Amino acid sequence: MDNLILKNLQVLVSEEDIQKRVKEIADQINKDYEGQEIVLISVLKGSVVFAADLIRHINVPVQLEFIRLSSYGNEMRSSGKVKAIDLTLPNMNGKNVLIVEDIIDTGTTANFLTSYFKLQHGIDNIKFVTLLNKECARKHEVQVDYSGFIIDDYFVVGYGLDYSGYYRNLPYVGYFS
Repeated sequence: MDNLILKNLQVLVSEEDIQKRVKEIADQINKDYEGQEIVLISVLKGSVVFAADLIRHINVPVQLEFIRLSSYGNEMRSSGKVKAIDLTLPNMNGKNVLIVEDIIDTGTTANFLTSYFKLQHGIDNIKFVTLLNKECARKHEVQVDYSGFIIDDYFVVGYGLDYSGYYRNLPYVGYFS
């Protein structure tokens, strides 16, 4: 990837602010699920960094699972369609499910996952935790239970979010100016 593109990247959420907010979200999850177990499902690839940091602060029993979806491809806007790449999961009947997303924007993926888990797994206790909540882009009604930061309509990268597979390794969230 051309280093000139990196020069046009502006910090939207700093590494320090992310780490502070991740701890606050985990503290709330610990309080809400005290004495219970949760299945934390990380939506790959974007949420893996957030999920890894988050589970380090969760002190209730956690079963970590991964699924892989795509709705952006190599574009800067959601395609509006969810491509299920891998939805292989163990039996989660009767479990508390917490889906970890890097960003919830249009709500298409969250809507898809809610329907999928209810129909395929019979799960009614589904909650969403997202690092970035882009409410201004919402096309579907979505209940976001734990939100890191509400952002404007930027295309963002870093802290797991990518552009054409790059920039996931940045410790902050940035946008192109």
